[in-house]
Amino acid sequence: MTSRPASERRTILVTGGTGTLGAELVSRLARGSHASVVVLTRGTARPRPAVPPNVQMLTGDVRCGPTFGLDSSDAATLREHITDIVHCVADTTFNRPLAEARATNVAGTQAVLAFAKECQHLERMACFSTVYVAGRTTGCFAEQDVGGADGFVNSYEQSKAEMEAVVRDAMRELPIAIYRLSTIIGDSRTGEVTGLNAIHHALRLLYQGLAPMVPGQETGLVDLIPVDFAAKASHYLFEHEFSPGATCHLCAGAAGSATLGALLDATMTAFERYRPAWRKRSIARPAIVELETYELFVRSVEEAGNQVLLQATRAVQAFACQLAYPKVFDNRHAGVVLARAGIAAPNVLEYYDRVVRWCVEKNWGTAS
Repeated sequence: MTSRPASERRTILVTGGTGTLGAELVSRLARGSHASVVVLTRGTARPRPAVPPNVQMLTGDVRCGPTFGLDSSDAATLREHITDIVHCVADTTFNRPLAEARATNVAGTQAVLAFAKECQHLERMACFSTVYVAGRTTGCFAEQDVGGADGFVNSYEQSKAEMEAVVRDAMRELPIAIYRLSTIIGDSRTGEVTGLNAIHHALRLLYQGLAPMVPGQETGLVDLIPVDFAAKASHYLFEHEFSPGATCHLCAGAAGSATLGALLDATMTAFERYRPAWRKRSIARPAIVELETYELFVRSVEEAGNQVLLQATRAVQAFACQLAYPKVFDNRHAGVVLARAGIAAPNVLEYYDRVVRWCVEKNWGTAS
């Protein structure tokens, strides 16, 4: 890699820049007009507000190899100008067949890395992963830990762990940092949810009375973060504290997480507060059971053939089983660095009520 002339502006390539976190990051990266931002998008993302003039939307797909499906000359021109890469794109569907999850999360990342190796002015690259590469590991999971020795709960976890292995190998040639995210559930200030995930689907099933039990422990910690923290923290690390070869946990950690029991209590309380009529349905708080009991429940649902309950159970099963492997994500290294800028993840119970309220009042995004 060679250094760019000091007179040239930075050009940042962002993959996944129209997603929940990506859109927030693009907005922050584009501020101040000190950089040009190129957002690689498949063109199928939900509508977004008008982008700033220094943001270019480029139709392409990491699954198409190192040229992203672009004309070879266009790809070459892009490589000549790129100084930074923020790789956010991922297939986050938990129950995707492993081969399909790998197509985006592993092969797609390999394509971005191959592209990066041809960028002569590349100065830094961030690859976003998940703290749940820990898989079935229990106890404390640190930033330097690899995870997966005890297996994985779903294909998303496994494919992201495999992605990290590819990235770590590329660190010998490229200036890369890995940012592992916890589960993003919404905006801590407004509660707004711009992308539904397994947590929101689980909330809807609880609301409908279709989740009579969940696996886990009453006192097991659940690590959740708001999108505004994730964007602010990752932007600060990338722009001001970039460290090649580092792996950082952007999560709530022990201080910001809540117990499974407390989250279920907060959920039921919020349902009653924002939909008083819901109380009349007398839906009980889901029972917290051992994994073996939950798996027996899933088998009984499958054998009974109740399609509504079966679809509901399958919708959250890939995520719910992770609750049976209690762990704490150690974010002390990232926490110390972020503290210099006054950035810290809020405790989930400080804003969780607002997220549930948004889900209920907006009918999980279907209400205008």
